Amino acid sequence: MSEAGARPARIAILLNPGSGRVRRQLPALRRIAATVPGALLQEVCDAQEIARALRHWRAGPQDLVVVLGGDGTLQAVLTALLQRPAAGLPGLLVVPGGTTNMSASDLGARLKPEAALRALCAWLRGAGPAPQAVRRAVLRIDGEADLGPQFGMFFGTGAILSGVRYFHRHIRPTGVRGTLGPALALGRLLFSLLGNRPHPLLPAMPARLSATDADWQSDWLLVLASTLDRLLVGCRPYWGAEPAPVHVTAVRHRPRRLLRVLPALLCGRGARVAREQDGYLSRNLEALSLSGPDDFLLDGELFQTRAPIRLSSTPPLCFLTF
Repeated sequence: MSEAGARPARIAILLNPGSGRVRRQLPALRRIAATVPGALLQEVCDAQEIARALRHWRAGPQDLVVVLGGDGTLQAVLTALLQRPAAGLPGLLVVPGGTTNMSASDLGARLKPEAALRALCAWLRGAGPAPQAVRRAVLRIDGEADLGPQFGMFFGTGAILSGVRYFHRHIRPTGVRGTLGPALALGRLLFSLLGNRPHPLLPAMPARLSATDADWQSDWLLVLASTLDRLLVGCRPYWGAEPAPVHVTAVRHRPRRLLRVLPALLCGRGARVAREQDGYLSRNLEALSLSGPDDFLLDGELFQTRAPIRLSSTPPLCFLTF
């Protein structure tokens, strides 16, 4: 993939007009994107359109794909590129155009979409700094054979799905914008957790988790995995010390000492208080297999599966941001 200092041979801008920030600034973003020197602007609304656009464009290692959308748009781009890797992957410039933008934020994106496109124009014209580069592994999820492997940055199942459904049913219709909406849904989930009693948002999920050297079978509250350092509102709910790229955390249904553990768990200090015998598990792994969940979330997109899931990761990829 292209490094930050090398100007690309060709540029494609994949703009998702349905993404949160993009939707609110669509005329301005279309106008600015049309001025990016030598760029092909393509509007894409779903994973099929993204895959079709990338197949048609045949991006190579000297090219640059600008992803102007949210976490789900980036997930679809990664899946389209990594399901059929050619001789080399293009550079990926990630512009935070969605509602949550959890992946873009953790990869280092600081400028909003309009400013990021103007910074891209300035760099290409030799009048501005190059984008920042960061290398990060990407999750690979193998499960439902019909889908093929899926690629992304954040995987979740169990109560995480409840939180996302709560957001779409109760908060999104109110018109709350930006990260405030997902943060409110997270707050509602945490409030339900504090009671540590049966609750519709906190169903038990029977599942078996298998790593190379261990096996856990239980009723789980949630299972999450990520290659990101920080998640929504900066929380870091994993504390594994192993030198492996996939951060995995699993919490058993109705765990012990929740009131004491929860604040430390969210801040990445779970190692001090979260114990496996109380229902808290966090490891950095090369791979994890899950049997039991019928559905899972990957970068905000819901997937259903009738087969066991295997989580692993790619080698580190280069992401660019302004």
